[in-house]
Amino acid sequence: MAGGLLFYELVGVIEVLALALLMALILDPAVNLLVRLKFPRFLALLTVLGGVVMGIGFLGSIVLPILLEQGGDFLAQAPGVARSVQEYAQGLSESYPSLAGSGGGASFDLTSAIQEVIQRAGELWSITTRGAGLLLQAVGAVVMALYMVANPRPLVNGVLALFPLEKRERAEEILMLIRERVSGWIIGQIAAILLIFVLTWIGLAALGVEYAFTFAVLTGILEIVPFFGPILAAVPPTLVAFVDSPTKALVVVVIYVAIHQIEAHIISPMVMARSVQLHPVMVILAVLAMGDLLGVAGVILAVPIAAVVTVLLDELYVKPLGAAPSPKAVEVPDHEGEREEPAPTSRSS
Repeated sequence: MAGGLLFYELVGVIEVLALALLMALILDPAVNLLVRLKFPRFLALLTVLGGVVMGIGFLGSIVLPILLEQGGDFLAQAPGVARSVQEYAQGLSESYPSLAGSGGGASFDLTSAIQEVIQRAGELWSITTRGAGLLLQAVGAVVMALYMVANPRPLVNGVLALFPLEKRERAEEILMLIRERVSGWIIGQIAAILLIFVLTWIGLAALGVEYAFTFAVLTGILEIVPFFGPILAAVPPTLVAFVDSPTKALVVVVIYVAIHQIEAHIISPMVMARSVQLHPVMVILAVLAMGDLLGVAGVILAVPIAAVVTVLLDELYVKPLGAAPSPKAVEVPDHEGEREEPAPTSRSS
C-alpha cells in the first residue's frame, strides 16, 4: 500500500523519467554509430546533439512561419466555418423536419461553442504556474536523457545490482529485449509520422483544401495517438472543406479513410506486430488507461509502456510456466482455408 501511494504521488516524476528514456533511446543509435567509428562517446553525443539542434532549427525556420500564418488564419476563420456548418444543418432540418426530431428547445449555437473553445484554449496557455511546471519537466527530461546517453553503463549496472549474481545475466537479456522493442517502436513511429504527413499533404493539396500543410502537420503529430489520432485529425480539414461544398468535405473524409487504411494495414503491422508485438486491442486499452493516468503524456507513452509490460510478463511469468495453448486453441486454424485433417478413427464392422 505504501509503495502504491508513493507511486501515485510521484507519477509526475515517473512521467518525466519515461520521457527521458524515450529521448535517450532516440539519440542512442546515432551516438553508438559514431562510437563504432572511433569517436569518443562524449564527442559523439555532442555531434549528434548539434545535428539535432541544427535540423530542428532548419525545419523550424521553414515550417514554423507557415504554421503560424495558416494556423492563425484558420483560428480567425473558425467561427465562420462553424457558422456555415450550422446554417447548412439548419437548412437540412427545415427541408427535412423529421431530422430535427421532436426535442424542441433552444438550438445548439456551434459558432459560440467554437469561439468559447478558442477563448478557453488561450486562457489555458496563459496559466503561468502550469507552463513553468511543464518547462521544468521538459528541461529535466532533456538533461536526464543526455546523461543517460553520455554514460549509460552505470545506470544499467545499478539496475542489475538489484538482482542476485546468478540472475544478472538473465536480467540484462530482458533489459536488452525491452530496449530493442522500444527502439523499434520509435523508429517505426517516426517513419509513420513522415509517411502520414506526406500522404495527407498530397491528398489535401490535390483537392485544393485550404491550410493543407497545417492539417498535414497536425495529422502527422496526432499519428502518435494510436487509432484515435487520425479521427481527431480529420475533423478540421473536413469542416474547412465543408465551407466550399459538402461533396468536397465527403472527399476529404474518403482521403482520411484511405490514409487510415494504409496506416492500419501497412504501418501498424510493421510497428505493432514486428516491433512491439502488441495486439490492437491491447494498444487501445493501453491508450485509454495511460491517458486516464497521465493525460497527454500517457497517451504518447502508452504503446512503449505496454511493450515493456508485455516483455516482463512474457519473460518472467509466461515462459517460466511453460504454458502451452489449450487444445481448443490448437484446433482453430490460423488462416482461412487451412483446416486440420480429422484424426483417423477406427470403424467397427
